Amino acid sequence: MPTSQTPDIQTLTNQINEMLAKFNMPGVDPAALVREQARNIEAFAQATQVANKGAYGVVEKQLELFRAASSQLLMMFEDAALAPKERGELAKQAYEVALIGSREITSMAVKASENAFAITRKRMTEIFEQFRKAATIGKDT
Repeated sequence: MPTSQTPDIQTLTNQINEMLAKFNMPGVDPAALVREQARNIEAFAQATQVANKGAYGVVEKQLELFRAASSQLLMMFEDAALAPKERGELAKQAYEVALIGSREITSMAVKASENAFAITRKRMTEIFEQFRKAATIGKDT
């Protein structure tokens, strides 16, 4: 749904088609150019959504880890009867949880980046294949 700051895609597409039609370039299909750019924008939007979803997951995991570590530390400080050895064990557990969580966060971030890049790479491969085909057709004529 367009807002006052977001232009209507169809309106922009129509305006670009009209502008390109004025140039009247032989052998160039303005509508095809616009369609290809729309595919580029769609791929970029999809990659951005995947990256944002991954970033949101990372933030959620960080918050979860913070809450877990905070509750462990709070327990440790609230219980005055804990012996130093017990406190050390709680601190060790908190450290291990944080370490495991850090690995999970890293894995989540890497996966999100790889997925977003795969979308972009696929679109770029399609574009290069179109250029290759066009160059081959141009050599045959």
